[in-house]
Amino acid sequence: MALIFFTASAQAAVWKPLHSIEKEWLVYQSAWNSFLPYIPSQHYAYHSKSIQLNNRDYYQAYLTIKPKETYHLFIDGAFQRKLEKGELVRMSLDSLLKVHDKEQVIATFYSSTLEGLPGDLSIEKKFDQVIAQNREVQLFLNRAPAVYTHFFTLGFLVLLAFLGLLYAGFPRYFQVYFRFTDWVNWESKDNAIVKSPFSLANIYVLFILSLLISLMAFYNGITYRSGDAFFVNEENYSTLMPSLWFVFSRTLVAYFIFILQYFIFQLFANLFKLKSVANLHFFKSIQTNIQFFILVFVGIGLYAVYQGPAYSIDMEIVSYLLNAYFLIRFIYFTQVFNKVLSVNRLSLYAYLIITEAIVILFGIRELIFPQYT
Repeated sequence: MALIFFTASAQAAVWKPLHSIEKEWLVYQSAWNSFLPYIPSQHYAYHSKSIQLNNRDYYQAYLTIKPKETYHLFIDGAFQRKLEKGELVRMSLDSLLKVHDKEQVIATFYSSTLEGLPGDLSIEKKFDQVIAQNREVQLFLNRAPAVYTHFFTLGFLVLLAFLGLLYAGFPRYFQVYFRFTDWVNWESKDNAIVKSPFSLANIYVLFILSLLISLMAFYNGITYRSGDAFFVNEENYSTLMPSLWFVFSRTLVAYFIFILQYFIFQLFANLFKLKSVANLHFFKSIQTNIQFFILVFVGIGLYAVYQGPAYSIDMEIVSYLLNAYFLIRFIYFTQVFNKVLSVNRLSLYAYLIITEAIVILFGIRELIFPQYT
């Protein structure tokens, strides 16, 4: 047991953080008889929080714990030891898994007064000298992040291929959907496209947009491994077929949301007697969405490549960017419709608040960032 636990005061080595586990917490749900991702809005008051530990991604690494109160630690449901408040403890992942003869274990922290997450925890590694430190850090950089490299490589190639097909098969639609001057001119110049929301080209554009949404949902999942049970098990997203199935299934969900969006627009447009608004709103919504999400996805990818494969982008910042985009959308659509249509302003405000909240805020945002809702 002494090989597994020891305090930092007994060691003169240099410790370097390798990974933060802030977004990887789990809670046990007796109804499901399994562990599910920790969601603050639902599980904050739970008295036990758990984390899945393995040493495959972090060779010779340690789990560093600095409790903010006294906890009882359980490993796979069996009591391990008491962790005193303020005591800095490190657990050797290699020794811990060797003792339990498993590839991974569930560590559970319990306190009758626990609320939120149990203090500072991270994955660290011990280095004795600078040369060894540089060598081991380089080994770390080359191990785990392969899935990120593959994701961006395949994502960019697939997106480029589908946009190339749109440009080759429907050049007029490509020009219309990527005409950024429409954000300034406040008008629709292509009534034929607006009046035919389910033409083959429009359906194809919806598919590209849905694929973009699913790719962003997948990247958010592999970054935080929370908000979706799929990402709790690393084998799911580190192998090809389960990953493709996740992207495909989320593409279908996003596609259904966008198709449903049109009928919701029609329903509330008729309810508020804004019959001339729905088709234009649907076209403008798809146009602004595909421009915005392509820019965000390409921006994330280029920034991730620039920072290196081990860098983890803070998707919470991206979620704030998405919130800002929703607000700009509301102002934009208000200006567009007031400019080109003669509609009652109060009815227009009510229509936009309802439709944008239902379709975008509680649809697309929930699909990409389930952990923040």
